[in-house]
Amino acid sequence: MTEENKLSTKYVMVDSSSQSDEDEIDLLELIRTLLQAWKTIVGITIICTVLAVAYALYAPEVFKAETLLAPSQEEKSGAPSTLSQFGGLAAMAGISIPSDSNVEQVVATLKSRKFLRTYINQKKLIAILFDEIWDADNQVWNVPSVEDEPTEQKAIESFKACLSVDEDKKSGLITLSISWKDPEVAAQWANDLVKQLNEQLREQAIADSKKRVGYLEQELAKTTLQDMRAVLYNLLESEKQKAMLANVNEDFALEVIDPAVAPETREKPKRKLIVALGGVCGGFLGIFTVFFVQFLQKLKSLNPKSKTNL
Repeated sequence: MTEENKLSTKYVMVDSSSQSDEDEIDLLELIRTLLQAWKTIVGITIICTVLAVAYALYAPEVFKAETLLAPSQEEKSGAPSTLSQFGGLAAMAGISIPSDSNVEQVVATLKSRKFLRTYINQKKLIAILFDEIWDADNQVWNVPSVEDEPTEQKAIESFKACLSVDEDKKSGLITLSISWKDPEVAAQWANDLVKQLNEQLREQAIADSKKRVGYLEQELAKTTLQDMRAVLYNLLESEKQKAMLANVNEDFALEVIDPAVAPETREKPKRKLIVALGGVCGGFLGIFTVFFVQFLQKLKSLNPKSKTNL
């Protein structure tokens, strides 16, 4: 090895050792800074923890009521076999046969603004949803002007925030839940929603069947072809059967497997978790504050030197 290579290797070793010493010094300096400012860190941690405790204690409690549902047999089976069998021939004759609603359409109806608007108005829920600004004694809104009064659209959005509908694709079961500050009200809303949905879809199906029955009877009276009359007759019988089943089936779209009951335990606030997060965030905030103050002090100490050099 040449003398030049020896000097280069020695320089690299010395430089690496120097870098390691600097890293160790920086780490020790950070630890020393934290130890010197431990009172600040502890103080900020305590303050954040106290604030978290106050929030956890005074935050409004929310209870979650759930009901377990299953699609009715009509929803699972889809269109009746008669309609499926003669649908093609009926289409050739110019007769349109609407398909039955499936589970996805039922869930979409449950979440729709039209359905929720009807439910909110029938149950008169706007005053309950915005009870903090509703004067029940005088039956007026405690707002500065009429423009500040809750509207139907605001009520729908507020109710949607309380409503959750989850479908298990594997089992086909549907979980409907309502989160509200009153457990009894939450359970009542969950059960009433399912009842009203079934009633609305049942009435709609009966009305649609009556229209189709009337139309099919007119076509049957005008048609002389025996094959087409047989098709129309079978379609007519199928529609009458659908209307009859809808009249006697209360759980028309969704069957209640487990009705909602008033929950005994709250969903939120999760007080232990809030307090723990408050303490952890307070600790990190305290450490950040110490390093930030130290950084500002270093900048301040460097300013006079820079002015002197100028």
